[in-house]
Amino acid sequence: MIANSDYGTKMDDVILESLKPQVEEIKKRIAGGGGLSHEDIITLTLYTQGNHINHLDMRMDSLCEDFSSLRTDFATLRADIYEKMSELQTSFTKMTAIIGSICAAAIALATVITNILNK
Repeated sequence: MIANSDYGTKMDDVILESLKPQVEEIKKRIAGGGGLSHEDIITLTLYTQGNHINHLDMRMDSLCEDFSSLRTDFATLRADIYEKMSELQTSFTKMTAIIGSICAAAIALATVITNILNK
């Protein structure tokens, strides 16, 4: 029996298995040149639609797994970006401090030169 997914759209294997003998009989009849009755068409439709629903359900499960994986990848990427931004901010802070020190030294040097030239 196929386990129902969280969204409950999978058709039960029991239903498909109960239709399988009739489907096989219909296939043999068609292969032998026989025609289809209204009941045969309904049986084949139910069987093919049940299989189709199961396949769609499996694809949906796969997509859900893919999206979950994608969500994890984006969370990791976001964390990496925040880390790099933090590193850049730290670098800019250090550069600002160095530039400030250079400016202070330049002002002090200019003051010394000005004092020497004024004497």
